[in-house]
Amino acid sequence: MRSCLAFTTALALYITPALAANDNVGTTGFGFLKVGVGARPAALGGAFAAASGDLEASPWNPAGLWGIGQRSATLSVSRYLVDTQAGFLSAAFPGEKQLWAFSVNYFSYGSLTRTDAEGVEEGSFTPFDLAAYLSVARPLWKPWLKVGANIKAIYSRIDEFSSDAYVVDLGALIPGPFEGMSIGASLSNIGFVRSGYTNSFKDSLPVSLRLGLAHRPAHTPLPLLVLADFVVPNDGDPHLSFGAEIGVGHGLYLRPGYSTQQTGSQGDTPLGLSAGAGLALQHYRLDYAYNSYEDLGEVHRLALSGSF
Repeated sequence: MRSCLAFTTALALYITPALAANDNVGTTGFGFLKVGVGARPAALGGAFAAASGDLEASPWNPAGLWGIGQRSATLSVSRYLVDTQAGFLSAAFPGEKQLWAFSVNYFSYGSLTRTDAEGVEEGSFTPFDLAAYLSVARPLWKPWLKVGANIKAIYSRIDEFSSDAYVVDLGALIPGPFEGMSIGASLSNIGFVRSGYTNSFKDSLPVSLRLGLAHRPAHTPLPLLVLADFVVPNDGDPHLSFGAEIGVGHGLYLRPGYSTQQTGSQGDTPLGLSAGAGLALQHYRLDYAYNSYEDLGEVHRLALSGSF
């Protein structure tokens, strides 16, 4: 317990200077790293820092990979905002002492028209972002502490300009004070930009601290998982996320969620509601998530996971 408190304190001290003066709102690069990955986490409002045993946990808290019992893979696709698209592919290989996973996160901005300085069209181009990473998760002090890390290589291209960066994510999970409860913490995108779009400028990275809680109440009429996250980014305001997963029988799960991150155009209309469902069969799971953004439109995510 002391080790986890020390870990959490260190994370908070790392991120606090960036929050002292909130002058960096929206100024970091590689924005696709801030887009939630996976259908199950998205349906739960992005509250996933304390979830475990799920391949989609790696971008939220790599320690949450621990608990996957078989070789598994997941593929999720998203129809994101303003005709953009995203995809996530991951495979996990569990062992007795540690688990390894390999993942690819892809984001496409669609076809854009290229023009010269006079506004004359000169064909088209397709900007995209890509992150490939290696993850590891393992128990450090059974059963008290599980830890995980991602090592990520990031590449972004806009027409003939490109940028790349190299970062790590760190995460930890401990049991909560009540049976069926877990507490998670993660720090994402600690690293450096090797090459910017131009020789004279390099974007900064979107670092974020995430603290989470997950609880399975012992006495409920239906299987229930309740989750909550507190997220502190270095380029925006802190926000809260909440989610619940309800098992209704025959492998069917319903997932409502909510995040305080999204607001209306005037900043006074709380939005952030999400919803989704999952169907778990013997070796496969199909998940769907829906999110609505008042000013920008709707987001649909679909994911298929299974063992092999």
